[in-house]
Amino acid sequence: MSFSLDVKAFCEKAKKNPETVMRAVSLKLFSAIIKASPVDTGRFRGNWQTTGATPATGLIAGVDVTGAKAVNSAATFITNAPGWDVFTLTNNLPYSERLEYGWSKQAPVGMVRVNIARFQQLLNEEAAKVR
Repeated sequence: MSFSLDVKAFCEKAKKNPETVMRAVSLKLFSAIIKASPVDTGRFRGNWQTTGATPATGLIAGVDVTGAKAVNSAATFITNAPGWDVFTLTNNLPYSERLEYGWSKQAPVGMVRVNIARFQQLLNEEAAKVR
């Protein structure tokens, strides 16, 4: 399961700094998805991977019960990536799609869909901060 964000056109239309807005919105959105992920052992939460245009492949060993490692990894990538117009968040565990579509009582409406619904709000908030 993966998705990517492309808000450059919005930022240009709004006459904002698209790089600043894109990095901030991506980090907020990805952090919210990671933190909304259900936790049993922490393996799922720890397998969120942030990349540029090409989704990550493979799995991450270990667990991340709080999501702090995954959020820190996303922040490091988003902050330091030379390209800033597309970021992708991927979780390659075989049961990630089932978790998104109601398999977990901790996240019965998923974690990606519920946060994507807030995307426009996050975008407006971050764009308003940039002059």
